[in-house]
Amino acid sequence: MRFYLLTLCQLLASNLYALTEEKDKPQLPTVTDPVGMGDFAQVFLGLAFVVVAILAMAWLIKRTGFVNTRASGALKVIGGITLTQRERILLVQVGEKQLLLGVAPGRITTLHELEDKIEMGSPNGGEGESFAKKLNSYMRGARS
Repeated sequence: MRFYLLTLCQLLASNLYALTEEKDKPQLPTVTDPVGMGDFAQVFLGLAFVVVAILAMAWLIKRTGFVNTRASGALKVIGGITLTQRERILLVQVGEKQLLLGVAPGRITTLHELEDKIEMGSPNGGEGESFAKKLNSYMRGARS
């Protein structure tokens, strides 16, 4: 009979232990994933932003013409104008000759060979005066 009584007490005690609150039970440490999907998304979006920024800057530089076209030596691009998105007219100096060239995708055509050499005196298109000088003269005139 003792055996049955001890077995019954043990059963009741285990059931009472199972019914206790979660905070009273000993907690095992939870294992978290060191790299989650949020981390992957953040890295992917960062890399995508950098690639898009590089492509945008390359397109902007190509579109605005900030590419250095000056060559050292006998061949120099003196000036040019964009006609369409893919066609340009360039003034090129080869040695002592100056050529007016039409440039299109897949071909370059000589439009004219200049007899008189064109000198590029000022970087602002041959206006003679710089913008700063014009602004100063305008400011002096406005004060008088």
